[in-house]
Amino acid sequence: MRILVLLLLFLCETQSCATSRPNFVLLMADDLGIGDPGCYGNKTLRTPNIDRLAEGGVKLTQHLAASPLCTPSRAAFMTGRYPIRSGMASQSKVGVFLFSASSGGLPTSEITFAKLLKNQGYSTALIGKWHLGTNCHNKTDFCHHPLSHGFDYFHGLPVTNLRDCKPGEGTVFTTGIRMLVSVPLQLIAIALLTLAVLKCLGLLPTPGLVFFCLLFLAAVILGLVVCFLYYFRPLNCFLMRNHEITQQPLSYDHLTQRLTEDAAEFIRRNAETPFLLVLSYLHVHTALFSSKDFAGKSKHGAYGDTAEEMDWSVGGKANNWEGGIRVPGILRWPGVIPAGLEIDEPTSNMDIFPTVAKLAGSPLPEDRIIDGRDLMPLLQGKSQRSDHEFLFHYCNFYLNAVRWHPRN
Repeated sequence: MRILVLLLLFLCETQSCATSRPNFVLLMADDLGIGDPGCYGNKTLRTPNIDRLAEGGVKLTQHLAASPLCTPSRAAFMTGRYPIRSGMASQSKVGVFLFSASSGGLPTSEITFAKLLKNQGYSTALIGKWHLGTNCHNKTDFCHHPLSHGFDYFHGLPVTNLRDCKPGEGTVFTTGIRMLVSVPLQLIAIALLTLAVLKCLGLLPTPGLVFFCLLFLAAVILGLVVCFLYYFRPLNCFLMRNHEITQQPLSYDHLTQRLTEDAAEFIRRNAETPFLLVLSYLHVHTALFSSKDFAGKSKHGAYGDTAEEMDWSVGGKANNWEGGIRVPGILRWPGVIPAGLEIDEPTSNMDIFPTVAKLAGSPLPEDRIIDGRDLMPLLQGKSQRSDHEFLFHYCNFYLNAVRWHPRN
């Protein structure tokens, strides 16, 4: 299972502060905690570009992800709604999608901010990790694909970044395999030993075919495990561009740079039209590559190198304690949002939905509850308090934590 700690950088750039239709660049990074960037107090890792964004914009110090898991948190981010409202909160132990063949995903009835902006004439793109499903009934219906949720362009990973996708990094299925394999093999071993003892003592004549069948069953179980581990990478670890698979299995060599360059190209292509770009980096706490420009530079191992490279290219995990849901949040809009401001009021990644919608001139859907709140009054100093009195956090399907911000 891959866990999500979300870094959300919201960049709203305009050539003129009076422009009524700003462009939006939303940057996310899996597993980047609030203590990782320098602007949030880290004195050992260098993140100068993230720090510069904070200096030129607003830093949210009580910014909370809706969930400590990838899939439900991304659903909340895209829709402005608690994931339990959209059915993206699992009732099982595994709360995220692990397989490309999974039939679940963000329902087509949900409205993302990409859909709203596309209806307002924006060009929209998602580059990087999606992790909200791909297909419903067959491999070509793409009902949960980003292009079915308001994005004109997609380039990235439809599922997630598992260590199974990297040769030599092991598997995330160790516990599951142990449970599914060790118990049957132990039962087979006990049966074989018991039959052998009984046969040796002459208490039970056991045909050789019985021993052969038990050994064959054990071989089949082991063979299935080997096949699963061998074929998982080519079947689940791939890059897509729109509906086409472009690399299978995917290579992590310079992947962050490749995605960033594609994002820059999208911005150049749409320089004359309003656009929305979501650049969703893979989780930074996995060493993805050893680029010669950054390998060994951080003096904190491969993880530190990756954090610094992600920063340069832009530029408590798995639980609902603060370390699992409190994340960096930086918003920048020169000339409109004051530079260097810190906001200590509780905010949520669900707030991006109504904020982006209002700035783009799109009305919010009236047929559903939107849990996010418009951030602009806080960001511009027109309000000193967050509109959130309560923020709820679920462990999959179950309410697990509540953030209460008394109004009085």
